[in-house]
Amino acid sequence: MNLKSKVKILLVASVIGVLGVLAYEVFFWFTHVYESNAKVQTDFTNISAQIDGKIEQVHVTEGNPVKAGQLLITLVHEDIKLNIDSLQTDLALEKANRRSLESEKSAFEAEIYSKLETQREKIRTLEVGYKELQARLNLAEKNLSRTNILFTKKLTPETKMTEEQDKVLILKAQATSYRGRTAVAKKELKQLAAEQRKLDVLKNKASISDIKQNRIRDSIRKQKLILSYRLITSPIDGVVGRIHKFKGEYVEDGVNILILHDPKRYWVEAYVDESQIRHVRIDQDVRINFDAYPFEDYFGKVQQIGNITTASIKNGGNGVEGKKLGGSIERVPIRISLEAPPRYITPGMGADINVRIYNNIRLW
Repeated sequence: MNLKSKVKILLVASVIGVLGVLAYEVFFWFTHVYESNAKVQTDFTNISAQIDGKIEQVHVTEGNPVKAGQLLITLVHEDIKLNIDSLQTDLALEKANRRSLESEKSAFEAEIYSKLETQREKIRTLEVGYKELQARLNLAEKNLSRTNILFTKKLTPETKMTEEQDKVLILKAQATSYRGRTAVAKKELKQLAAEQRKLDVLKNKASISDIKQNRIRDSIRKQKLILSYRLITSPIDGVVGRIHKFKGEYVEDGVNILILHDPKRYWVEAYVDESQIRHVRIDQDVRINFDAYPFEDYFGKVQQIGNITTASIKNGGNGVEGKKLGGSIERVPIRISLEAPPRYITPGMGADINVRIYNNIRLW
């Protein structure tokens, strides 16, 4: 075979190869939706302060993994700690005052109840004594009346009459004394009962002390809440992406200090030409080629198809930018899951995606 024949065969083979590749590409183009504008995305958590303050310490650096509840940033809070210490001292003093009031109340209660019982017993004794004297007086008056009759009839001597009269007078004097002592004892009992009202005063003071303690506890809780605002913790398990503020800087509430993201929650977002979006459906297979891993294929599925174009997003949902008004072709965002992502991946990485249109035609 001469050289001319060899060149002809080579040319024919090349043409066939080119036509084969071209046919494959055309067939691939008709059976897949291809986009080269895909990027790795994730949910970002912006960490900011809830109150104004100066940063005392940032406890993490960019790239650090963090756990939910881990301390990230401390704002200057010495004044809050002093307030809490002062309030706790006030609470301890008020508790001591409450215990003192309780001791005073218990001691006074025991004393007044003892005095009341003693006074009541004294009154009962006087009343019993008065009844006995009254019975003796009645008997003495009867004896005096009988003796007086006998004396009138000259059947008893005058001395006997005088003796009976003296007995009656003595018993009347004693009865009067008992009545007076009983009346005095009853007045003293009323005075003791009036003193018993001091218990109500002590109870009111104890109640006021309880109210003061509750107010102090509320103030301590409020200060601890304010303190918690100055100790900023992570709301999620994640990775520190970017730190915007550092030690010594003053921040206002709502200003981003750092950004977190979940390293286990990545997806690929692509923007599909509006002329191709009709071919895209949920759960379609997708081949992904990352710019960082050019010779490796990764796979996923269509998870979500956007319901607003990128031009509408830029214009606040008005959608005034489009082909009919001379603008560029609009694109629709789609979200693609990552079944087995590469070992190292970070938000913002670029990628190409191929969405398989027909499930029964598999070229990969």
